[in-house]
Amino acid sequence: MGAIKGSLSYKIFHVQGDLQDDWKERYVERIQANAFTPLTPDHDDGISEGWVPIDRPLQLEFDLYSVLFDHFINLGFRQDRYSIPKALLKAHVAEAEREYMRENDKKELSKFERDDIKTIVELELREKQLPKMRVIDISWDIRSGRVRFWSQTNKLCETFQGYFEDTFGLKVLPANPYINAVQLGLTNDQVEALADVEASNFVEGLQR
Repeated sequence: MGAIKGSLSYKIFHVQGDLQDDWKERYVERIQANAFTPLTPDHDDGISEGWVPIDRPLQLEFDLYSVLFDHFINLGFRQDRYSIPKALLKAHVAEAEREYMRENDKKELSKFERDDIKTIVELELREKQLPKMRVIDISWDIRSGRVRFWSQTNKLCETFQGYFEDTFGLKVLPANPYINAVQLGLTNDQVEALADVEASNFVEGLQR
């Protein structure tokens, strides 16, 4: 959480492109199409991601009123993941391998058998636990074209960019000095001059 209450630490993205006339109905449909899907133990990757209402992370249905707040589109990006400690998984796999060799009178296992045993053990352990849930708020100011994403983690930011672009059909760029300058409406000459700007070490200049 963060947009409604909590941390003020977020990353800013700039949306490229304009909204079409039917954006309200179309965006609600696209958000629903990319909504979070509950994670099950037999999910191959052990992770599930998607949109949820910003104030109701367990709700999986959307309408315009749950998404649009004045000139802001607000959503939660939910990510559920199974997280089994490596040591625990390793111990259970080793025990399962010993049991399998004893029952089948084998002295060693093939790679296929080891992989199969590990898959079965991991599934059994997942069935005994709930996945870890993470919800990151996003707030898109459709007037300014700015999106705030309440996470600084690079991998999450990249995942968010992909979901945003797939959902809304608009490219988003993370804010940086160059992008900020372009968004401020500088002339082409002024923007090109930024390429010649070099970083300065002000601390070094203060040393004696």
